[in-house]
Amino acid sequence: MIMVEGEAVSTIRTNASKPAMIRRIGITGVCIACVIGLPLVVENTYYIGIANFMIIYTILCMGLNLILGYTGLLSLGHAAFYGIGGYATAILMTRHGFSFLPALLVSGMLALVFGMILGIPTRKVRGDYFCLLTIAFGEIFRLVAQAWIPFTGGAMGIVAIPIPKIFNWVIRSETDFYYLGLILVGFTWLSLTLLVGSRFGRAFVAIREDELAASVMGINTPLYKILAFSIGSFYAGLAGSYLAVYQTTITPSSFRLEESCLMIIMVIVGGMGSMLAPISGVIIMTLATEAFRSLAEYRMLIIGVIMVVVLLFRPQGLFGTAAFKD
Repeated sequence: MIMVEGEAVSTIRTNASKPAMIRRIGITGVCIACVIGLPLVVENTYYIGIANFMIIYTILCMGLNLILGYTGLLSLGHAAFYGIGGYATAILMTRHGFSFLPALLVSGMLALVFGMILGIPTRKVRGDYFCLLTIAFGEIFRLVAQAWIPFTGGAMGIVAIPIPKIFNWVIRSETDFYYLGLILVGFTWLSLTLLVGSRFGRAFVAIREDELAASVMGINTPLYKILAFSIGSFYAGLAGSYLAVYQTTITPSSFRLEESCLMIIMVIVGGMGSMLAPISGVIIMTLATEAFRSLAEYRMLIIGVIMVVVLLFRPQGLFGTAAFKD
């Protein structure tokens, strides 16, 4: 009798969840169709350009969300790995004749290696100390990029980066870059979704919730922290590579501490612990930045106010998991 009742309850729950699943699939399909069809509706290249920068920050924030949202590591040096990817692509394409795809892959892997190099000595550092070390790394990278003129071009950066080409597809227009960015976002989302759904993802969440308890349960917390930090850095390298070919120039001013802070704010506003949640933060903060462009000196103040308001009324972010709600 108990088994029959249990099966009945399970059947009811399954039947009740079907409309919700169908609704979710429908909403997702409509969103994907709108995103893909955006350039067909919006003819103004200025707005497509804004969408392209949203794409860049989406890739950055998805990678940062793995570090901050899933593993609980506050990194304020994410812009440095962004810059490593950008400079790697610029140097490879302008001085060594690399095409875009190999340069993209090398840029991502180089950012991953530097993430590992920073992650190994900081694997046992927690909280504020880890945050300070990442700030220091970010500033060291920016100062080196600015001072090492023969290699990085100094404050003037590297210019005349070649137009990217993938097989027979020459990427020239804003629309071309938009679709290239969507491909990179799709790759980022799919690979990170598979990762966080695996045992590695469960280990990352365990470290975020209680690092000591995770280590007692047999999780090699230093190793998993290095993995999360390195993999998140890899996606920052991809975003930097995309930025380099999109702007056709790369300078140290694009990778300041302010950029790392903006990425953190985007992730927090959108919501941590969910792969798609940071996208809402990217959209809101990018639109706010554009709307208040005439008030450039108050830009960070306005962005900070938006973050405070969101945290007051929605502590876990707009679409974050309830686990972040105190």
